[in-house]
Amino acid sequence: AVAVAILCLVSAAIAIRYQPAWSRGRIPAGTDIERAAARMLTKASAIRAGVARPGDWGEAISEAEVNAWLAHDLPRVAPGALPTWAGSPSVRFLPRRVAVSSDLGAGLLAARAWAVFTVVLRRDNELVVGVDSAGLGFLPIPPGTVLGVLEARALRAGLPAERDVLEGRPALVVRLPGRLDTARAGSPEYHLQGVRVDDGEVVLAGSTRPAAGP
Repeated sequence: AVAVAILCLVSAAIAIRYQPAWSRGRIPAGTDIERAAARMLTKASAIRAGVARPGDWGEAISEAEVNAWLAHDLPRVAPGALPTWAGSPSVRFLPRRVAVSSDLGAGLLAARAWAVFTVVLRRDNELVVGVDSAGLGFLPIPPGTVLGVLEARALRAGLPAERDVLEGRPALVVRLPGRLDTARAGSPEYHLQGVRVDDGEVVLAGSTRPAAGP
C-alpha cells in the first residue's frame, strides 16, 4: 500500500510538471545569459525610441534573448511582475505561434502551466491572438479560461479587447492605441505594421508619423 501511494504521488508530480517538449523555451548551451539579457533590453529600448519619433522602426528579437532576460533580469528589475506563487517563466517562438509557460506553486507538487498561441497582425495596430492549446501539466485548460485572463490583463492596461475566432479557434482581438501619450494631442502616431513569428525569433516592424494637424 505504501509503495502504491508513493507511486501515485510520483506519477502525480510528473503529470503536473508535464509540458510538450516542442513548446519549451530554450537558451542554447554556452549562451552568455547576462549579455543575451542585455541585448534584449537594448532592442526593447530601440523599439520604444523608434516608436516615439517619426520614421520606420523594427527589430528581430530571439527566443534566447527573451528567456535570458526572464531568467536574469526579471527577478531583479521587476520582482513583483509575477505573483509569489509563479516562477521560471519561459517563451518559445514557433512559426506563427508563441508558447509560454511558468511554474505554479512550489516544492514537489509545483505544476507547470503552459499555453500555445497563434499570433496574427490583422491590420495596423490590431493583433489577433488565438489559443491553440493550454494545460496545467497533463490537464487541459479550456481556451476560454486562458482568453479570460488575457482579456482582463489587456483591459487593465487600457487596451481595447474583444473575443473573436481565428482559424476556427477562440481568439482575442487587441487594439494598440497608436500613440505613446494618448493624453497629448500632438503625440506622434505609431503603426505596428508587421509581426512575424518564426522558429526561434520574432520580428516587429512599423512606422511612426507626425501627429495630424488640426
